[in-house]
Amino acid sequence: MARFAQALVGQVRTLKWLPYIAAITALVTAIPFAWDKGFGTFLLLVFFYLPAVALACIGFCVWAAIERKSARVRPIVISVVIILVLIGGIFWTLPRIKDELRFAVWSYTHGDIIRGFADRDAIILDWESWGMVGMENDAYLVSNPSDSLAEAGATSEWLRHVGSSCEIVTSKRFRRGIYLVTTYNCPLR
Repeated sequence: MARFAQALVGQVRTLKWLPYIAAITALVTAIPFAWDKGFGTFLLLVFFYLPAVALACIGFCVWAAIERKSARVRPIVISVVIILVLIGGIFWTLPRIKDELRFAVWSYTHGDIIRGFADRDAIILDWESWGMVGMENDAYLVSNPSDSLAEAGATSEWLRHVGSSCEIVTSKRFRRGIYLVTTYNCPLR
């Protein structure tokens, strides 16, 4: 009888690690999908990743229903909640802050490049591209010493200085004179 009780205690201890494993797995798998805007990534997300997450959560729920009268149910339920909260939080938060994070790292390691463009309107870097044929979006890291790209009507003057006739769909200010601009179906270069 004592061995049986020890075996049950050992199994409960083993399941205490389950929420940590679920959290690490959710973070490691969700971050790459939330970071990339590519169409191929979108297809993998919709047809493989999200169904796999749904099946895993359903499997955990069935397991929790089977174990509902034991102490093992708590780590199983916590794992499902952690998976859903972390994945939902990552997909909601990361796309909103990824450009700022990427710029913070890039500017720390490439400060000399930014200083080189400080006195003129220019395209510093092709930042990101996403979409499908006929619906392409291109984002560029650009310099604008007058710091006016966020103002209405200022984009046409900046575009004239860089020699482009594209329309800027969005602009996001990173710091004084440095912006991320996005075009639709019209590459700036």
